[in-house]
Amino acid sequence: MDTKGYAEDKLLPLPFSTKDHHKTVLSYHKLKISFMCMLILNALLLVVVIICMLMIVPNISTMDNNTPPQSPDKFQDKDHLTCLSIKNKLTRLYRNGQMVENVKDGDKCSLEDFMDSFIQHVEDEMQKEKSNDSAAFHLVTNNTYTDRCQDSKILHCLKNWKLSMNTTKISVKDESIEVPSSGPYFLYSRVVINAKVNSHLSEMETITHSIRYSNTGHHFSNLDTSMVKCGVIKNTMNHISYIEKIQYLQQGSQIKVALDFPKDVVMQPSVNSGAFGMFKL
Repeated sequence: MDTKGYAEDKLLPLPFSTKDHHKTVLSYHKLKISFMCMLILNALLLVVVIICMLMIVPNISTMDNNTPPQSPDKFQDKDHLTCLSIKNKLTRLYRNGQMVENVKDGDKCSLEDFMDSFIQHVEDEMQKEKSNDSAAFHLVTNNTYTDRCQDSKILHCLKNWKLSMNTTKISVKDESIEVPSSGPYFLYSRVVINAKVNSHLSEMETITHSIRYSNTGHHFSNLDTSMVKCGVIKNTMNHISYIEKIQYLQQGSQIKVALDFPKDVVMQPSVNSGAFGMFKL
């Protein structure tokens, strides 16, 4: 019995043939080639990483050198702010619920102080807005010899206004009254005029009472007027004039109350009493 038959009969493994040996050698060479390729790829990847590091690290160092040093206060005092900055931003500063008038550069305020100041600022703004929405005031003047209006050579303007009542802050300068906020207003003016008329005249003469208005402070125009008739009487007489008007007005505009006396007719005119007021509708 030959070797092959004996192996088959005894179920023994057959020895490798030349063909099988060739396949094994070929697989080994393929594995060796794959391993070498992996080594080469890893080496290339390592070279790329090293080049990138050499390019990035100097840039990081340059950025660090160009970054300005931070103030120690920003790191060590995160829970505090400068009091002066709060006052500059919010107009008023409150510490422990009390308004602080004098603030130094080095004073520190807590976040609670900032919140108190901010809340008070919001309340003030809301109150100011509410005041503007309900703007109203009443002005009076007494025993005034009227002077020429600054913008006219003919008209006489009422001056020396005194505040009798107000719900909002207003500005009055000489003869001009400033509108506090934009919106529709009800305006009124009442004037009691002392006017002595020349006795040699035989006709009734007219005194003109007007409310004048300007957006720019120049070139005033009449919003409304009232005419008062004066008779020929030797003695001084009181003449009463009243005006009321509803008008939309711009914030910052100016108003004047003016009188126009007939030339060479009314002698030594004066205002016994005068009033002007307005309220927002």
